[in-house]
Parts: sequence; structure tokens; C-alpha cells
Amino acid sequence: MPANTITVSTSPVVLLGCSKPRMIESLASTLESWHYQVEVVQNGNDALGRLDSGSPPSIAILDMDLAAPSSVEIVWEIRRRQEQRRTWNILISDCRDPDRVRAALQCGCDDFLVFPGEAGGVDMTDLRLRIRVAERVISLTGRVQKQSAELRYHVTHDGLTGLWNREALLSLIFQETDRVQRMKTPLSLMLLDLDNFSRINHDYGYEMGDRILIELANRFKRQLRSYDLVGRCGEDEFLLALPGCSLENAVILAGRISENILGRPFPVDREAATLTASIGVAISRGRSPLVVLREAERGLAEAKLSGKNCVRGDTPEAWLREQALIVGSDSGESRAE
Repeated sequence: MPANTITVSTSPVVLLGCSKPRMIESLASTLESWHYQVEVVQNGNDALGRLDSGSPPSIAILDMDLAAPSSVEIVWEIRRRQEQRRTWNILISDCRDPDRVRAALQCGCDDFLVFPGEAGGVDMTDLRLRIRVAERVISLTGRVQKQSAELRYHVTHDGLTGLWNREALLSLIFQETDRVQRMKTPLSLMLLDLDNFSRINHDYGYEMGDRILIELANRFKRQLRSYDLVGRCGEDEFLLALPGCSLENAVILAGRISENILGRPFPVDREAATLTASIGVAISRGRSPLVVLREAERGLAEAKLSGKNCVRGDTPEAWLREQALIVGSDSGESRAE
């Protein structure tokens, strides 16, 4: 009997699910002669586990008589679990029973092939043609899925920084608002506008300004929590959604952002510059994100009117209205005006 696995890195992996020695020997030896990697499993549980693994085979040839579960049940289950096609499934039978053909069609298999009994063998030319078709479809499907993923990324992310864009971030905030309503947990929004960032572009050029924005985005990604949401809403304006963060903690976080993210030097030609920002904060309480965002926008406007480089919140919290957290302090390095 042929070995269960033959390693040929340039060829697809073919899973052969069958418990019949003659069928295994005939099909596996032929596939190996065509330089495919062949994996043999002899029961339905092993076949299902392999097809639902992290790196499933490109093609699966499953005998209709495979048991526990059956090949038809395996294909049904794989179709249910996986949103995208990962394996081309070919069902084979040793007889052309109309009920078997109907079952194969109804379960959603990709192809059906008759493998005659002792009196004859499968048409290997036909098998090779079907596998070639499967390879072309798999290749085309892979390219389409990759292009779709790239398109979804470009539609939802800012082209320069890789952060969420405004539309995608608002959609995520709506989802997060629904979650915090159910969980009765806080959700704070923070709107951050870099102070006088146009001076960077004017003094050092837009390319240098872009580099600073990219580095700023990377710092956000590294230092914020993995479940915090941050997006770019304008040239130098950023929106943060902070699940589980109270308004008081959001103000504290604003100070940390000023010190650890904005206050650390950004290389500008042979110099180093730090940034300051005007920040508006607001808390959700399960209200519409659009309402909460308007409050953060009013807080941001108040911060700018107060001289910039501070945080304000247009919220019912009296303590926040009465005090401003001055973010950043002078240092020996030059500061972006």
C-alpha cells in the first residue's frame, strides 16, 4: 500500500478518505505518480477533522461509503462551518446509484466520480482532468478572496496610517454601544486634534508630516489596549473609543497619551519635535454614538478656545466642566507649534 503522505512542496495536498484497500491503492498510487501529496484517512471523523483544520488540503476525494460520519454529512458540515471555500470536495462511488448521485448534489459537493468495482477502474484521464479543473478553480477563488480582503481593508482603513477610517469606526462604535448596553459597562469617546500640525507640513514638508502621522498611529497601536478602537477622522484628527473606560479614566488616559505618545520626540530631519493636542471626551451611557460624538466635538471646541493643549468634556459631570487637565509640559526639545 502506498505511503500515507508524500511531500512535494510545489503540489497541492490531496486528502483521500476511503476504507477500501483496492480503491486506496489505485487512487493513491496514481495521484503520487502525478506528484501530488497524498494523505489517507480511513474514517469520517479523521476526514472531518483534517478538512476543518487550520491548513486543510486543497482537494479531498471522499468515498461515499465512508462512515462515522458519512461523506455526505462531512460535506454538509464543512459547508455549514466555513464561510469561504477552502477545499474542493470530490465524492466517489463504486456504483452509479441515482440516490447516491442525488445525495452528492444536495450536500453541495464540488464533483462526483464513479469508481467501478472489481470489474474495472476509474478513468484516470477523467480524474486528472477533474483535478486540473479543481486546481484552476481553487487558484481563481484564492485570488478573488485575496482581492476581496484587500478591498475590504482599503474601504475600512485610512490609506496613510492603517487606522480605521471614520465610517468604519462609527460602525464599530455602534456595535460596541449595543454591547455595553447589554453588559452595563462604560464606553468613553475621545476626540483628539493635534495642535497647529500644519506648521510641521509648512516647515518640513508634507512627506515629513506623513511620517509623523504614521509613527503616531504605530504608537497608538502599541500602547492602547488591544480592544480599544482608534481611527483617523481628518488630516490630524483622531477618534478613540474606549470600552470599559469611565469618563474619569478617559481624562487620565488623555494625560498618558500626551506624555507617552505625543510627548515623546518625533524625528524631524536632524531635529526632534514633540506634539500637543486638544482633546474632547464624552461618555456613552448607552446613548446613540452620534449624540456622544457631538458632545466630544463640543468638548474639543472648548479645549481649543481654552488655549489648546488641554482636555475638556461637554458632559453633565460638573467636575469635568470645572477643571482642565493640562496635557504635556515643556521640555528641552523643540515642540511643534
